[in-house]
Amino acid sequence: MLYSDIFRKKQIAAIRRKKHTDNLNNYQNIDLNTSRPHAHYQLVETAIHLLERRSLSKNISASSNEPSLAELAKLMGMSPSHLQRVFKEWAGISPKQFFQCLQKDHARKLLLAGNSSLNTTMEMGYPSSSKLHQLMVKFEALTPGEIKRQGEGITFRIGRGSSPFGEVFVCLTSKGINSLEFQTESLGYLEWLKGLSQIYPKAQFQESDREVQTIIDITFHEIEMPTGALSLQVHGTAFQLQVWQALLHLPHGQLTSYQQLANAIGKPSASRAVGSAVAKNPIAFLIPCHRVIKATGDLGQYRWNSERKKALHIWEQGLKLR
Repeated sequence: MLYSDIFRKKQIAAIRRKKHTDNLNNYQNIDLNTSRPHAHYQLVETAIHLLERRSLSKNISASSNEPSLAELAKLMGMSPSHLQRVFKEWAGISPKQFFQCLQKDHARKLLLAGNSSLNTTMEMGYPSSSKLHQLMVKFEALTPGEIKRQGEGITFRIGRGSSPFGEVFVCLTSKGINSLEFQTESLGYLEWLKGLSQIYPKAQFQESDREVQTIIDITFHEIEMPTGALSLQVHGTAFQLQVWQALLHLPHGQLTSYQQLANAIGKPSASRAVGSAVAKNPIAFLIPCHRVIKATGDLGQYRWNSERKKALHIWEQGLKLR
């Protein structure tokens, strides 16, 4: 039985199907059928919108800024008990902890911890590791010859699948993951494939959704990797590769700033260039560019939308608390 089949059976058994007819105010288009693997993420994204709108409201004092479970549930058009269950199933934390994870003070503390951890692991030469599920991540760059041939003689296996953060597009080579991107309003599957075709115009592309879903399940759902490691094979400049490799040393749930990352790779004056390299990361989540934030504690922008960056941050905090 494939890993994807195992995951789907567990997911179906764990999630109660329930549809809601309540009014979601400006969020009527949210799919509330929680039998879908990433339905909870849509609700979490809505909660982030609502909480941020509330925090920016001039009519709410700082002391009353944190909404109660009942207030947030009412804003989202659902019962408090269902909202509580959504947060627990998706992130393993309560709505109160969810709200606290969005605060700048929390992010600043993680920045300090992340900076210490990043410097320590790089200085001591620890192997790059995704601490999330004890998965080793092997990092390899395409050779100059492979880049020059523009994909000639290479068959890329491509596909899409469901994750806790929405739909994901994945491109695989015989040596590992070449691209992993989240769907956004501006990036659909065909746009993503067109971008790959421009980088590798002479390559062959073969659809393989089942294999891709297995990779996604291994990445996000604690399913054991048969080889003990996920391999990445990426296309980038020497500087970009250096930045991406440094990010692999940052444990999950900890954050770093662009300046701290520049310091860690020995180029303290290159924080802007580091920011550009982070923004061009081709492999979401596994190369954790979502853990890079502003020095002020603001989580900042994200290539696959800022709400998803906040959701990734909250989800990883939830894993630490389990």
